[in-house]
Amino acid sequence: MTLIPTTIQHFTHKQHPLILHDDTINPKYLCEGCMTYGFGTRYHCHACTFNLHEYCATCPRIIRSFMHPNHPLRLVERDHLSGDRACNICCGLIEGLSYRCELCGFDVHPICTQLPETLKHILHQRHHPLRLLSSVDPGITCAVCRGACNPSSWRYRCALCKFDIHIGCVPIQCQNTTTHRGIRTYIPPPILPQQHYFVGYPSPNHFPGPSNMNHYNYNIMPQYPQLYQQNQGHGQAQTHYSGNYGGRTSQVMFNLVKAIATGVISNVIFGVDVSPFFGF
Repeated sequence: MTLIPTTIQHFTHKQHPLILHDDTINPKYLCEGCMTYGFGTRYHCHACTFNLHEYCATCPRIIRSFMHPNHPLRLVERDHLSGDRACNICCGLIEGLSYRCELCGFDVHPICTQLPETLKHILHQRHHPLRLLSSVDPGITCAVCRGACNPSSWRYRCALCKFDIHIGCVPIQCQNTTTHRGIRTYIPPPILPQQHYFVGYPSPNHFPGPSNMNHYNYNIMPQYPQLYQQNQGHGQAQTHYSGNYGGRTSQVMFNLVKAIATGVISNVIFGVDVSPFFGF
């Protein structure tokens, strides 16, 4: 088990060391690395009120990834003079740290690099594992929400069967049913409402900060059995799942990636009720 250092020196804040800190009185904070909000434990500079997510503070400067196998990816800070860049995986804007291949112009959020290469889903469990792939075919629809797959974003796919699921639709619970022969099976959930609301996530305008357009919350696990429902006082989190992770959708990206990665490690089949596994 890797020990988490209690004090670090980070290139985004060279003035002072950062100390691992868990603030229970003021748990909300803005990560100055990726420019998204966090809760609870962070690396903190008491002199400057500077904060970094644990992952942003400890992720390696150079990585190799199946997402871009030809070249290594280097951790870089956003260059405001170079204009806006989007993550090649989720299409969300990059507002802080990112991994970049200068040769190819490939960019990816640090958290998106943690998406697993393969996973299993209940709608395709008797066939093949799904692999995270870039979009290649236009006009593809998601097997869970039946929405169009954004041709610019990646999705989990069985290329042999041409079976696709949005990254954001992976944890959504499918409907358990029985065929006329008494065989238990799963089918996609009922048609999802045009607007989805995520239990436990405040409105994107709930926090002050430099921008409300690409800030996702950190360390809050989504309530998957209630992943899609009409607004009941919890605040709108995003528009419908069409694979578009820019803007408000990126507010839940960290939680989504964390849950998917944890589920894969624990050999979870997605598409069923995973709430007992995650403890909610």
